[in-house]
Parts: sequence; structure tokens; C-alpha cells
Amino acid sequence: MAEKENESFFSPKAKKVMLTSSAALLVALAGTGTYYWQADQTSETASSEIAKKPGNTSKASKDIRLNTDDNQVKDDRNNKPDSKGEDLSPNSNNSDGFVLSDDTENPVYLVDASDPKNPIAQLIVDSDKVVIETPIPPAIPTDPVITPPVDDGTLPPVIDPGTDDPGTDPGTDPGTDPGTDPGTDPGTDPGTDNPGGGTDPGNPGDPDNPGDPGGEDPGSQFPDVALVVPESLYERLDSYSGNDDFYNVMYYGQKEIKPDSEKYDDLIKMVVEAATDAKTKAYQEQMMTSDSLSNLQMITSLGFENKDLKKLQDEIRADLYSKFAEQEIAIYLSKPADPENHGDGNGDQPQTLDAEKAQQVIYYIGKYNDQHPKEDLNPNEYSEADKVLMEAAHQEQATNIAAALNKYQMLAQYSPTYSQSAKDLKAGIVASKVEQERAEAGTREPGQYEPLPAGHELEALKQLLDKKKYAQVVEQGGDYVGTDLPLGGFKLVVDKASEALLKETDELASAQDAYTANKQEIINNYQILTEETGVSDDVDQKAAAHLDAYFLMHQAIKAATNDLNEAVILASESVQSWENSASTGKLNEIAGQLLSSAEKYKLADMKKEESVYELLSTTPRVNEADKATAFNRKKAFAYSRKAADLLSGKNYNDAIFYASESNQMYNKGQNEDTLRDAARALFAQHTSGDYYDRYNDLLKVYRMIASASGMPKNEAAMAIERQEAIDNFQKGMREKADGDREKTVYYLDKAADSEWMSDKVNPELQYQAQLLLNHANDLKANGNEDDLKIAVRYYQTLLVTKHVSKGTRDEARDAINELKKNSAPAVKRDDAPQEKQQKHTEPQKEGTKPQAEDHEVQKEAPKAETPQTEAPQTETREPETSEQV
Repeated sequence: MAEKENESFFSPKAKKVMLTSSAALLVALAGTGTYYWQADQTSETASSEIAKKPGNTSKASKDIRLNTDDNQVKDDRNNKPDSKGEDLSPNSNNSDGFVLSDDTENPVYLVDASDPKNPIAQLIVDSDKVVIETPIPPAIPTDPVITPPVDDGTLPPVIDPGTDDPGTDPGTDPGTDPGTDPGTDPGTDPGTDNPGGGTDPGNPGDPDNPGDPGGEDPGSQFPDVALVVPESLYERLDSYSGNDDFYNVMYYGQKEIKPDSEKYDDLIKMVVEAATDAKTKAYQEQMMTSDSLSNLQMITSLGFENKDLKKLQDEIRADLYSKFAEQEIAIYLSKPADPENHGDGNGDQPQTLDAEKAQQVIYYIGKYNDQHPKEDLNPNEYSEADKVLMEAAHQEQATNIAAALNKYQMLAQYSPTYSQSAKDLKAGIVASKVEQERAEAGTREPGQYEPLPAGHELEALKQLLDKKKYAQVVEQGGDYVGTDLPLGGFKLVVDKASEALLKETDELASAQDAYTANKQEIINNYQILTEETGVSDDVDQKAAAHLDAYFLMHQAIKAATNDLNEAVILASESVQSWENSASTGKLNEIAGQLLSSAEKYKLADMKKEESVYELLSTTPRVNEADKATAFNRKKAFAYSRKAADLLSGKNYNDAIFYASESNQMYNKGQNEDTLRDAARALFAQHTSGDYYDRYNDLLKVYRMIASASGMPKNEAAMAIERQEAIDNFQKGMREKADGDREKTVYYLDKAADSEWMSDKVNPELQYQAQLLLNHANDLKANGNEDDLKIAVRYYQTLLVTKHVSKGTRDEARDAINELKKNSAPAVKRDDAPQEKQQKHTEPQKEGTKPQAEDHEVQKEAPKAETPQTEAPQTETREPETSEQV
């Protein structure tokens, strides 16, 4: 249309009255004319003034409509004027003329100047009817500080200890984000009209479905802009890192980093650096706070394959065990004895020990010394724990040989006072097992051979040696050793044969089938070497040791059918006597069977299971992998008891920390009740007070719960939802302080994903969204291309939200559709005056926060002025100030 051809590119439709091409044609035909407009759109127009004059009862006889324009030309003439030189002002009763009216209902009057006998005497503009708006000076918008909402006492819902439902959806996975993933498109909000969802691009021709505002019709010059939200994962983690928020760098890194993530190596590096800084900060505290505990929990839970991270985790776990062991044994530290006051370990006297506690003390001291070889602790200084354990072992030797052996081997390793005694007692038990197997093997039957030829015995033995008849040479030649001195030919032959026979037998005893095949041959050969004369002492002793080890392994194999604990200890002693591939393999096989069998214990038999791990972790020669697994599981049960004790003492944060570490090492459900009760207690402690002032305190609680390994599903889901809601709210408020309204709206909208946070954040969200819309409208009104691109980006940001009001999103959508509609290239007229546009750049972020008492919000004025002509007026809705929740 002609009007649109005169509009500048991307500019909104001008609202002042203009002479259209059709009207201009009529003016030219008429000869001349005059016009009148009234700027105040709310006041009465000149046409209404004429209509109100007394005696003016004339009506238009017909309407002339121009097909080329939306404007109308009405024939408002009744008769030719009779008088000459009449007043032709708008106030006169002369209605002989044309009126042009447009959509604004501001008419333009044209008088008939075609009669040469009645020339126009003058043009009069009634200044009283011209209303000019007083210009309003531009005001810089300020964001009022939202009044903190009043606590409604609903944080969190009261949890019935008898139930497992704290008010969250039991189907929610605690390892997943209850809201929308910050790294993904929020998608479509159920119940809304697809604000930012990509499922239906819409039909641009359908007025009821304007379509995806971010789309672009083929050939359209509508700007294609990229949103600044959501931020990339790298940008978000970097933002947290810049604020020293180490927890969130680790938490969201753990949650969202994938092998194919962009900048994967840089992301992992950022996480490891955050973990390093968090550990350093935690270790600087004399008494660890919940912040430090939750950070350490996050570090040890990180699952990335990184050697620096692994080193950090190992250091934390070693330090934790050292601290735990120190605390556990400190109550048994010997003090001046008072026979009448045995004490309870909390006063001047040490706590009394029973055998079970003594064994724990010995174990903790031994493992502590393994980690601190230069700080060896003597268990005898801790209420004589080793003495108590030694006495218990003596008592059990006749009834429970496996338990006695386990105690002896612990004392042998960890008690300087009773080490040798324990070794001797254990060796006696082992020797009895060897003799038992020897008795079962029976005595050796001598070999049946042809006698050696008289006078040629040496030559005959050499021939047998060449034929590898080693056993025959030793049996027949042994008696001749020492008879041919000083030559010693017989000794030389027998030594070679005995050494060869030992080697051959050792190979049989080291084979994979050593304990299922060739058993009699192996035993017989070793017996020859240990029983026949003429065999060197060295070979004799080796053969005896190897035979005893072989016998002991057979005893271990037999014991495995009844007691795997005893079997592991006997197999270990066998390997310690003589280590070979067959014995080592058999020990690992039995140890693996014991480890697997322990996993089958129920929680009711946790002490029995723990004793298995204690045994495996202290038994020599068990493979390192099984030993490490057993040690971790032993610690897991020890930490579980510690957590339960801390819970009883109402030390909920430490209880969660120890229970979490216990679960990370071995989770068999042993901490479920402790974690649930501790979490619920923390929830219950934080149910009142002002939310905004307490968000940091609440965040510590929720992080402690959310980062705990093995936290029950409902408690974890609640903590994760609220933790992430506070994270998003606080990030949104930081962006507000930095003047970035797009990110402010985005993160406040993310915070509103949480049902718990929604009501609290909604006033601020709607307020900030309205400010963003107002700013977009001002940029749109400015009209230059750079401003319009920013405006489109703001509009589209509003449309990807889920919780901004429908009215605000509808206005944003309508504005985009209007820009799309007007995005066809303008046809410039050569004679049309060109307005000089100032280039408008995106406003810089505000450097200061608004004052708390500044609750009035003034409409943002465009920062670019249009010279010579009035700036296009765009209606801007004032945002309502936030009210208390």
C-alpha cells in the first residue's frame, strides 16, 4: 500500500495523520486546500466540533472510497456556497469540503477551491484546537528491590517419620534435575500456547497461530538472531568458578559433562581445579563446616577418569581414615589407673575394653600405622588392647580356630609387645595342620630297582643320571656318598640328581593342576629328598619346606568346604612358606570365594560380614585388589557405625558425611535409615524465617543432602530440587545486579520450575520480564536495524520462558509478528525526506544495584532521537512493583 511504501525499513507504522497518494491526487485536482489535525488523540476532532455547531444539520450525501488506500474520502458538501469570502476556518459553519479520515479518527478537511469566483481568502488554523503534548524527559529505569516474602511456614513439608514421602514425587530420580536442564531448551509449558516450544512451527497465514517467532519465511528479511540464553555449560561453570562457587562447578560438571561435550578437556580441567581449591579451603578450617563437608563429598563422588582427581580423592580418603582412627582409639588411650574408677573413656580413666572393641582398636592402629609408618602407634598404650586380644585368642583356639588365627595374625603384624608370641602360637596351629595332612599321606614306599653292578657303581649311577632317573640315583647312590674320598665322585653324581629331582618336583607342584593331578608323585619325590642320606642340607631343607607348603595347601582346600575364613589363613601360610604360581592362584581363588560369600550376608549379619573383610584386609599375600576391596568395605561398616553414633548425638551434618563416605566405598543399604533420619532432621530444623535472608543457610543444608551418596530417593529429590532452585534464583539476581535482564529473566524462570520456589520468585520474575519487554518495545520504536535485532532477541528470550505471564509473552509474540509482517523491503521515493537515524547499540549493563526504597518504575525512554519529526509512539506497559509473597 502507498502508506507502507513511505515507511522506513523495519519501522513500526506511524500513528500521525499523513496525506496518502490517493489524497494527494484529490488535492492536486482541487487546486489547493487546507488541513487541520489535532495531535491529542483523546480530544474531540475538528469534525466533531463542526457537527456540534447549531444549525449544522447537513449530512454527507455519499462516501467516496478509494480502492488503493485504507483511508476514506467523504463528500461532505450539501450545496454550493452562496456567500463569498466566508470564514473557511474549521470553526465556521461552512461544511462545503472534503474530509479525509484515517484509522485514528483524526480528520483532514479539504475545501473546494475549484470555483474561480470564490477564491480562498485565507487559511486559518485554530490554535486552541491544536493540543501539543508536553515532552517528557527520558528517565533511566531502575529496578526496585523486591520486598522479601514473608515466611509461610511451608519450608519444607513436615515429614512423617513413619513414611518415606516428604512431599515430593516418589517417582523423581534424585540424580536428575527436577526442573529443566539449564543446558537445554525449556520446551513447551503444559497449558500454555507453546512459548518457545519447537514442536509446531505454526502457520504464518493463520491469525490464531502466528507461528514460531524465531522462524523466518523464505525471502524474508526478518533478522536471524541468536539468544544469549541458555548459556553454554562452559560459560555457566566459568561463572560459578569466577564466584569461587566450587561446589556448583563440581555439581553441574558431574551432572552435565558428557564425553562429547564441547570443550570437554577444558571443562574437566575446570572441575579438577575447583576440586583442588575446595579441598585446600576445607583443610584450612580447624572445624569443618557443612560447606566444606559437602565440598569434600562432591570431590570423592566425582567419577571422571583423571589422575589428578584420583590423587585428590585418595588423599581425602586417607586423611579421613586417619582422623577417624585417631578419634576411635583416643577414648582407649591409657591414663593413670584408679582401681576404684574404671571410667567410661570420657574422664581421667580409659574406657574398658572387651575382646571385640580390642580387636577394632588393634585393627585401626595397624591400618593407621600402614599409612603413617613414621608415627607408629603401640596398641599396648591403648588400654592394653593387644593383651586383651591375646587372651581372647587363647580362649578361642580350641573352639574357633579361624577366629584365633585371625587374632594371632593381627597381633603378629600390629603389636610390638605380643608380635613374636602371636607368631609362635600361630605357627603351632599351622604345624599341626601340616602334620595332619602328612599323616593322611602316609609313609613312602622305597623304589624297587636292580642292584648296581659291583665295582662299577659310579659308572652305573652316571648312566642313570644321563637317563634322568633322578629319584633312582638318589635312592641307590645316597649310601655311597663319602665312601670314595677324597675324589668324591658319588657325592657329585647324587648332588646333581637331587637338585634335578627338586627342580622337576617343584615344576609339578607349581603346575595349575598341582592339587588335582600328580599328587602322589610330588609327595613321594619330596619325601625321597628329605628322607634319603647323601642329599645336601640345602636341597633337603627346600624339599621339606615345599612339601609342608604343599601339605598345608591341601589342608586349606579341605577347610574351604566348611570354613572359608580358615581356608584363606591356611592358604596364606602356605604361600608364605613357598610362593609359586599354583599356590598363589589357589589362595586368590579361595579369597575370592570368601569375598563373594560375604556379600550374601544380610544386614542382620553385618558383624559377620565385617569380620570377613577385616580378615581379608589383614591376611598376607592376598592379592592387592581383594585386599583393597575388603579394606574399603571394612571402613564402610566402621563409618556406618560412626554415622549412627553421630546421628544419636544430633550431629546431623557429620552423620550424613560419614554415611555418604560409607556408601561410596560399599553400599549395601546399611546407611539408609541414618541418612533418611538425618536429612529429615535437617529439613525440620529449617522450616521458618525469612527466605531471602536464609537462602545461603538453606543452600548449605540442601547441598549437604543432595551431594550425599545413597541418600534415599525422596529426600534426595527434595534437596536437589531446592538446591537447584536457589542456584538459579541467586544466579538470576547476580545477573540483575550486572544489568543483564535477559539472563535475569531466564534464570528466575528456571528457579520457578521448582514448585517450592515458584511462588517466592514469581513477583520478581514477572517484574523483570516486564522490564525486558518495555526495553524491547523502546528499541523497536527506535526503528534502526541494530536496535531491532536486539529487540527481537529480547522478545524471543521472553518466549522461551515457561513461567513468565501469558500476557507478557503474548505481547512479545505480537511484536515479533508485527515485525515479520513489516519486514518486506521498503520502496524509497526519490522526493521523500530521509530521516537521519542514530545508531543504537545494546545498552551496557548497569553497574549499580537499585536502591531498596526505589519502588516506582518509570517508562524507559528510547535513547536515540529522531530529528525534525516526532518519534513514533509505542505504548509501553508499566511493570507492577513486586509485592510480598
